[in-house]
Amino acid sequence: MPVPRITSSLLLAVSACACATDVPDPQQVVITGARADQRQRETTTAIVINHADIVRQGDLALSDVLKRLPGVSISGAPGQGGAIQMRGLGNGYTQILLNGEPVPNGFSLDAISPETIERIEILRSATAELSNQAVAGAINIILKKAATRGQRSITASVARQQGVNTPALSAQLSDQSEAYSYSLAATLTRKRSEKPFTDWQEQRDPNGVLTLLRRTPQTESGRTDALTLTPRINWKLDGGDTLSWQSLAYLRRMDNLARADETVLLGEHSEYPRNTANFVANFVMLRSDVNWTHQLSNGDKLEMKLGASTNRRTGTFDFHGMDADSKPLGRHHVDSGPVENSITSTGTYRHPIGDSHALAVGWDASHARRSEDRNETLFDANGLLTSANNADYTANVNRLALFAQDEWQVTKGYSLYLGLRHERLDTASRAIAANAPDALDSSAAVWSPSLQSRYELANKDVLRLAISRTYKAPELVKLVPRRYTKDNNNNPTNPDEQGNPLLRPELTWGMDAAYEHYLGDGALVSASVYVRRIRDVTQSRLFQQDGVWVTAPFNDGNANAHGMELEAKLPLSKALDLRANLARNWSRVDNVPGPYNRLESQTPATANLGMDYRWSQLTLGGNLNYQAGERARESVQTLSSTSAKRELDVYAVWKWRAKTQLRVAASNLLHQQATEIYNYTDVSGTTRSLRLTPTQPTLRIMLEQQL
Repeated sequence: MPVPRITSSLLLAVSACACATDVPDPQQVVITGARADQRQRETTTAIVINHADIVRQGDLALSDVLKRLPGVSISGAPGQGGAIQMRGLGNGYTQILLNGEPVPNGFSLDAISPETIERIEILRSATAELSNQAVAGAINIILKKAATRGQRSITASVARQQGVNTPALSAQLSDQSEAYSYSLAATLTRKRSEKPFTDWQEQRDPNGVLTLLRRTPQTESGRTDALTLTPRINWKLDGGDTLSWQSLAYLRRMDNLARADETVLLGEHSEYPRNTANFVANFVMLRSDVNWTHQLSNGDKLEMKLGASTNRRTGTFDFHGMDADSKPLGRHHVDSGPVENSITSTGTYRHPIGDSHALAVGWDASHARRSEDRNETLFDANGLLTSANNADYTANVNRLALFAQDEWQVTKGYSLYLGLRHERLDTASRAIAANAPDALDSSAAVWSPSLQSRYELANKDVLRLAISRTYKAPELVKLVPRRYTKDNNNNPTNPDEQGNPLLRPELTWGMDAAYEHYLGDGALVSASVYVRRIRDVTQSRLFQQDGVWVTAPFNDGNANAHGMELEAKLPLSKALDLRANLARNWSRVDNVPGPYNRLESQTPATANLGMDYRWSQLTLGGNLNYQAGERARESVQTLSSTSAKRELDVYAVWKWRAKTQLRVAASNLLHQQATEIYNYTDVSGTTRSLRLTPTQPTLRIMLEQQL
């Protein structure tokens, strides 16, 4: 692994950098808890990871933090990030929340630096207060809220992977007085990436004779500059009221270039054997929330939040197709500019009944308007325009939810949570251009009851049982019947994609049960199981239309999912901590013949083993992560599979002064090659595609200084 060259000027620049210990302010939301004893006491449990644990291993991306948590997996090649999954389920089954609100479409959590996060909540079971669009569960990312008096800190780092450096600079400052406090966290990154991979394509006739074999090495080169700001201001008002304002500003510019060079070993070339694709885009996300908490004289409490956000992108895409001798054959150009603006309003009124009973009612409403300007043009080999397409459209998405919940300490050892939520979604899309997708009107309303119970045994161990109804609403992009075409080599393993306006929500009944054994001093051993029954499950369906292969989502009957999770936290001494977790997931889609008729992209198993050792001024640690390979069948004709992932990450922290420390982190040290295979078989034979992606380790050096 190449070692980065840290110049003397960089050392001088970062010698004044720092990182301060985050001290969270007391939280009043019942589903949180930063320590094992809080988790032990709460009826509605959550696995909570505090700030110190989030930044412990010096991760550059949030996905690297999440992959170590119980039951969480990350899709994609090792060390390259990907979609976040709980219970092995992605594709919208896992709900991602930012400060309790669903993240906007297309927003990646890796845009948020781990240094700006106060805590992460893993919510296995649904509650009425949060959205019930969480079939597999929810992950709630809470940005910095704590304000420490006189905090000034800065962290400078450089990471190196595949011979490319990624510098980053983070700063935090905060202060407080009797009635006022503020905090500001900022992160600036310049990321460079170089990702090579190789695609193989083969075709065989019904007798198994090879008729086509192509090898296509490809490289994706990327450059991303990003700035993240998370300011927050808190006021203490007369009468015990509080008012807070928190915002998130995320600015990003990316420039990605993909290059492909096809070699035919048997058969004919594709339409464009050599090609390049360049995507340049600017992203702006602004989000702001004002929260007011009003304390009444009788002990009741009213919490209200009003928020607004805008998420926009302007970008250009250029595809240049060439023959094997690099002679131009055609060009595809796209100018696009999607914009999504939203307003949200939430409120909760809490009424205590004695010391052990509390009722709450509230609302959760939002209005989002999405518009997109999309102009496509095609040119021939001589640069002459051959066709043009304007597919502009606007869409409104309205959501209104009303909920009620009852939290009751029935006896000293038994507590109960009951919730009921009614949520309605209305989506309306209208075409602006004559050849844009047809108009769309879609509505869905779901009643979602939930129950959670906690029983404490005589030895302080805890039994938990939860039952809830959740659902998965179709994303707008999967409803709008727009065709997204492949620029080259359309075939059963590389089809075009389009939406389905007839798509219905998936409705789910689920049960979770857990046994938690507490050993004292933060030690914990737990075992949990879950069961889900999904109605109107969404599957991708492959078909031909006018000679072109297309895939689109369809509702396809029912499915079952179940699994188990084991977790252990063992502080063996003041110097040594051990952590381990294991999850196993199963699923079955009724209308798909077996074997391997599992839910799309479900990870069958995950495991983590980690440790930390503290010695004087030095702390050492690491984590070994494993994700089992998957095989999934979407129909009789299609079968896909991915290889297993093994990632070893280690770190060291040397605190050589009271306010200065050096953190060195190395990730993906095993740098395994990732393999993806897709097969399509019918009466004419078999088409098979294989992608091989080599991966590289990453070394990151961070100098942290508290001012």
